[in-house]
Amino acid sequence: MKITKIPGLGRFGIFIDDVDFTNITTEEWLEIGKLHLDNFVTIIRNTNLTPEKYEELISQFGNTRMNAGIRIYKKYAKDPNTLMAEIEKGLHPNMDKEDRDFLMAGSKVRYTDKNGKETGILTVTGKKDENGNPLGLFSEGELLWHSNESGDLCFTPGVSLLASEGVVGSATGFITTVDYYESVSNSFRSELDDVVLIHKFTPGRINPGLNPDQDLIMYRNMCPEEARIPLVINSPSGYKGLHYSINTIAKVEGMSDIESAKFLNNISKELFVEKYIYDHWYQNNNDLCLFDNSITLHRRLGGITNRVCYRIQHDYNKIQKTPYIPYYQQEFATDYIAKMKDMFTYFC
Repeated sequence: MKITKIPGLGRFGIFIDDVDFTNITTEEWLEIGKLHLDNFVTIIRNTNLTPEKYEELISQFGNTRMNAGIRIYKKYAKDPNTLMAEIEKGLHPNMDKEDRDFLMAGSKVRYTDKNGKETGILTVTGKKDENGNPLGLFSEGELLWHSNESGDLCFTPGVSLLASEGVVGSATGFITTVDYYESVSNSFRSELDDVVLIHKFTPGRINPGLNPDQDLIMYRNMCPEEARIPLVINSPSGYKGLHYSINTIAKVEGMSDIESAKFLNNISKELFVEKYIYDHWYQNNNDLCLFDNSITLHRRLGGITNRVCYRIQHDYNKIQKTPYIPYYQQEFATDYIAKMKDMFTYFC
């Protein structure tokens, strides 16, 4: 196994090459997970992973999670497989239409294994079926800077992306925020620590031109309602940085629109610069990108129609010593703990 520094991303980010996934041990994989937590972005090149093996490995880091779906399953007091089977049989006629549409749209983009069972993997592709329906998520165009579930206080902290087909000519880009946060003056850092952002979903700000089904998936996953979230939070490994998914940020709490725009523009001008950014232009299929979703942003460049990738959102609970609490601010930490407990009680 060979480890090298990724160019850009400040002092973070690593490439890992020459991993023998055929014979990798649990101990070796968990060691990679711990390295990843401290580096925010880890790109393992030439993996030759199948989707099934990919899901098996990621599940060793933590639970697969997609909050929008969990809330719907809890709302109707059903596990995912039971609820989807009942919907297909015409049951739940009084189900909220948006809930139904979201579940059906999500089902279309979920990867199904060789036994016909839906997995925790989402397919990301521009390929379409014979009727012109997208076979995957984010089917066309570029994705602008974002973090997943950015307007959700209980966002999932980890994301991974396995390149599978036709990715050459496209890129997955990343930006880290720790170095910027630590570079500012003590007085401005103290000001940043007190900032609360208002997040609100605006169609087209992350991916212009999606179709209605995929607009709904984006909306319900990213920011289903207006939300208050601190600007500065903790990563799963304990670093402080910016939770700065700029394309769902509506304003700074307590500032006028003009003041907010000026404040956010000043941050963006200093943060979105080459030394903190790395765009991974794929040279081959089968690279695996592991990336933090708390204080790291990602984007997609090059909207290639026949590109196929597989994506999993997940926790890091199996490789962390203590439960992850993103917020050092007591108000938000208390709310986070209560909401996480409520969200997962039904499934535990």
